[in-house]
Amino acid sequence: MNTQNFTIAQAAEKLGVSTRTIRRYIKAGKLRADLVNGPFGEEYRIRELPEDLKKLEPAEPWTALEKRDPLAGASQDAMAVLRDLQEKNLALAAQLGAATERIRQLESQLKTKNITDGKASSVPWWQKLFSGIRALFSSKSEQPMTVQSTETDGVSKTVEPAA
Repeated sequence: MNTQNFTIAQAAEKLGVSTRTIRRYIKAGKLRADLVNGPFGEEYRIRELPEDLKKLEPAEPWTALEKRDPLAGASQDAMAVLRDLQEKNLALAAQLGAATERIRQLESQLKTKNITDGKASSVPWWQKLFSGIRALFSSKSEQPMTVQSTETDGVSKTVEPAA
C-alpha cells in the first residue's frame, strides 16, 4: 500500500483507470477518501491506494496503440486484404480524377454553347401553349382537307373547310 495523499486524478493515473471509476470506487467503499478544503471548494484526497485495485501493467511498455501502429500483430491474410483494398482505392481515385476532368470539359462546352443551366425560359408557359395551338389551327385552315370516301369507286374527294 502507498501511504501518500492523492487527488482523484492522481489516483486514477496511478491505478490506470478513469476519474469516474475512482469516484465509483469511493462511493462503493473500495477506496477510502477524505473531503478537504481546496482552492475551489471541497475535494477528495485519497490516502491509500490498495495494490489489488491496480491494473496489470503490460509486459512491453509500448503497445501497438501507443505507437499508433494499426498493423502491429496483423496476420498475413489481413495484410493481403489490406493491400487489395489499397490497390482498389488507388484505382477508384484514378477513375474519380478522370470523371472530374470530364465534368469540367462538359461544363466548359455548356458555357460556350450558351445553354441554360436549368434556368427558366424567358417565354412564359402559357404563351408557348397558345402559340402551339394557334400554329395548329392556322395550318389546318390554310391547307385543304382530304377525306377518303367510303364509296366503292375509290375516288378521294377534297373538302374545303367552312369559313
